[in-house]
Amino acid sequence: STLSPSSAASDVYKRQMLVSVKKQFQTNLLEKEITLTIEESEESALYDQKWTSEALSNILDNAIKYSPAGSNIRMTVESTPMFTKIRVQDEGNGISENEQNRIFQRFYRSEDVADQPGIGVGLYLARQIIEAQSGYIKLTSVMGQGSSFSIYLPAE
Repeated sequence: STLSPSSAASDVYKRQMLVSVKKQFQTNLLEKEITLTIEESEESALYDQKWTSEALSNILDNAIKYSPAGSNIRMTVESTPMFTKIRVQDEGNGISENEQNRIFQRFYRSEDVADQPGIGVGLYLARQIIEAQSGYIKLTSVMGQGSSFSIYLPAE
């Protein structure tokens, strides 16, 4: 499949994608006793299912990795007139303001997470994948309260 969508993915595909991404991390979620809830709208978007799943997986992997045991992660889908937004919100440590732009750079790793496995390409790839589909990623984060990564994909 190509990176540019040829047709809109249906709601069935969107639901399957979200459930599939959740299943991919079921073991990690159980190990850390993290609850992942999915709330979705009925809107659909233009996206490549395989690549969007990859971007979402990279973001969710980080949310699980950097969230404390017993916390909650919410995945929500909502629509705006021009975009469909998929948001992954965690209750982790948060990302400092001076690092928020740098975390999307290839191979960037915060000193705060040096003890965690990873090489610093997940968020870089997620951004590249979403931008290749005429979308974008937005981050909001508050230290000590968690982070929210929002993927915006063109509305159908």
